Amino acid sequence: PFAIPLTSQYDNVEVYANDLNPESYRYLESNAKLNKCHRKGKLHTFNMDGRYFLRKLDEEGIKYDHVLMNLPAIAPEFLNVFRGWKGDYDRRPMIHVHCFAAKIGGDEEAVARCGRSLGCQLDLEMDEVYVHEVRNVSP
Repeated sequence: PFAIPLTSQYDNVEVYANDLNPESYRYLESNAKLNKCHRKGKLHTFNMDGRYFLRKLDEEGIKYDHVLMNLPAIAPEFLNVFRGWKGDYDRRPMIHVHCFAAKIGGDEEAVARCGRSLGCQLDLEMDEVYVHEVRNVSP
C-alpha cells in the first residue's frame, strides 16, 4: 500500500517493493502501470520471501534508507533478517515495523518483540526507537 503513493506522488524517491502473495504482487504491478510508477526506474517490484528480498538488496549493493514492514501480525518476527547486518553503519536505515499491540502496555510489548527478534534489548533513546499508535482495533 505504500509503494504506489510514494512513487506516483514524489519525484525524489526510488522504491523497491516486495510482496510474497502472487495475487497482491499482480495488483501491485497493475497499479504501478495505471499510476505510471515505473517511469524513470522509480519502482522496482519483486515477488519473493521478504528475508530473501532484503538479502538480495544487500548482495547487490542496493542501499536503502527506509524499510516498511507492514504485516502487523508478524512483522516484528521478520526483524531477525537484520541480525549481523553488514551494511553501512554510518547510514543505517530506519525500519518501520507495523504490528498489533494491546492498548495498555502494548508499546513495551511491541518493542520487546522487536528486540527478541533482533537478538538484543532495544534502548528507546540510544537505538532511536519510536512507537506511534496508528489506530485502535477491535479486541
